[in-house]
Amino acid sequence: MRVTHVAYVLSAVLVASAVPVAQVGRGWSDWLAPYADAQRTSWLRTDPNISVESMSQPGFALQWTSPLVSAPVAPLTQGVTASGVTLFVPTSIVASGSNRLHMVDNDTGHVVWSRAFDGASPAGASGCAGGIPAAPTRIVSGAAEPTPAARTTAPPGRGNQPGYRSLVGEPGQGIPVEGRGGGAARGAAAPPPAAPPPGAAAQRGAPGGGGDQGPAQTAGIPGAPNVGRGGLGRAMVAYVVSGDGRLHVVGLQSGKDLQRPAPFLPAGSRWSSPVAVATMMYTATSGNCGGAPNGVFAIDLDAPDKPVVSYRTNGGSVVGAVAFSSDGNTLLAAIGPGAVTAEGKANAIVALDPKTLKLRDWFTQSTSEFVTGPTVFRHGTKDIVAAATKDGRVMLLDAASLGGANHSTPLLVSRPVVATGGFIAAEALATWARSVAATSTAPTQAMRWVLVPVSGRPSDAPATNGPISSGGVVALRVVESGGTFSLEPAWTSNDLTTPSTPVVVNGVVFALSTGRASTGDQAGSSAVLYAYEGVSGKPLWSSGKSMTTSASPASYWSALSQVYVGANDGTLYAFGFVDERR
Repeated sequence: MRVTHVAYVLSAVLVASAVPVAQVGRGWSDWLAPYADAQRTSWLRTDPNISVESMSQPGFALQWTSPLVSAPVAPLTQGVTASGVTLFVPTSIVASGSNRLHMVDNDTGHVVWSRAFDGASPAGASGCAGGIPAAPTRIVSGAAEPTPAARTTAPPGRGNQPGYRSLVGEPGQGIPVEGRGGGAARGAAAPPPAAPPPGAAAQRGAPGGGGDQGPAQTAGIPGAPNVGRGGLGRAMVAYVVSGDGRLHVVGLQSGKDLQRPAPFLPAGSRWSSPVAVATMMYTATSGNCGGAPNGVFAIDLDAPDKPVVSYRTNGGSVVGAVAFSSDGNTLLAAIGPGAVTAEGKANAIVALDPKTLKLRDWFTQSTSEFVTGPTVFRHGTKDIVAAATKDGRVMLLDAASLGGANHSTPLLVSRPVVATGGFIAAEALATWARSVAATSTAPTQAMRWVLVPVSGRPSDAPATNGPISSGGVVALRVVESGGTFSLEPAWTSNDLTTPSTPVVVNGVVFALSTGRASTGDQAGSSAVLYAYEGVSGKPLWSSGKSMTTSASPASYWSALSQVYVGANDGTLYAFGFVDERR
């Protein structure tokens, strides 16, 4: 293990110690897991600076660039929020395919530390990446947050932001950390004495944190030593799997392992973006890379011997990332095509017990080849699972009974979202909603959209921002009438080249055109980031020519009032509003 520390850490601590606590928090928009939360919505529900109102005015722009990876260049992953590590300086943790992990100051782009993992990292075979193919993660709540009401947001500026937050919180929100003397943070209400920290499991073995499914768990962060009441409580950690398949519990202050690395996956595996809920971390393997069977794997973060359980598909590869039901009590995975043996599954969505990974339920159709992982949302009284198929359709399933009595009946199969010759361009959908206040004639209800990135020309969709030929984002409105669902095209983005999974922040939809790498006979194109009003698709902002090369679709996320894009040359770009540290 090699960790490179930068002298900047000391100066950051000295500067931060002189800054009033109430000024250093960036807001309620932590990104603690890939695709934002356990339901894989790519949606940050609130943010103190980013809103439709603020994005309609000048000020949002490129803030910094940081070259994280030099030759040989390796793709970056999504980052996860790690604010409060160097005395409340907001930071992010980003991995790269070169088997490295980086901590970056979100305000300046300075690399606080960079770590190269020891151990074998086999070169990937065809279709197998080698190195670290997926992002790190933090602990998140298994249960989904409520849908926020429509609201306006104060203009950008650090004076409008709440105080610092902990590193363990509900997905999409930050929480005040424990005060330095053991009390509540300055300006923050103290939590109820008996309540565990948000994001920590209330019951061992109960990812949703509720019910009476086991003995009470001692509150804390799995794998993190207690640093005492005089410090900041539990040591701050992230979880990452290195190229040799071992789990690392990494201390965020130093980048060093806080425990002995634990065997988790076969070396050289290709695994999906992980998620950590309660005391377990989950990921899925595909392509038989490194000899790993196609399936879902989970490791107990809290047990000293770190036991691993798995579910083997005995059929197709798992597609995209696994997700949780909105109550946090069911794990869901999409499975692509493949030869089936021993009651295996292909072209299916499966529901698994989150503790044992035993099969609970499934949906399957031989003609439904899934190309995205599940995205989960609550609509009315139903928990809905959304996933896209190779023929360009979006399928909705009832999480309570995925395929009905015959395991093959969906709630809805949409019309093709993309015209003939096109395809779904990313491994995940996105979704967001807004509550509409009750009136004298109508109860409170939620307006819900599913965002679909497509390559090629959209089918049966309005040309909201001009004709699309290369690709774009299609916003579908979820409509339910008498228990029957439909997906109605609402708006489309600009013409985009290989769009990534959109990111939604406080009603603003960010869409990334990743561009095209240069080839011997064809010039490349640079990445461009766009922002839209989420209800109508009205364009709000564009990054223009800020980025000078194409981007990696998997290294795009938002947190702490900024949006981050990882370019294919190893450079990380940060877009946001100016604050006093830049």
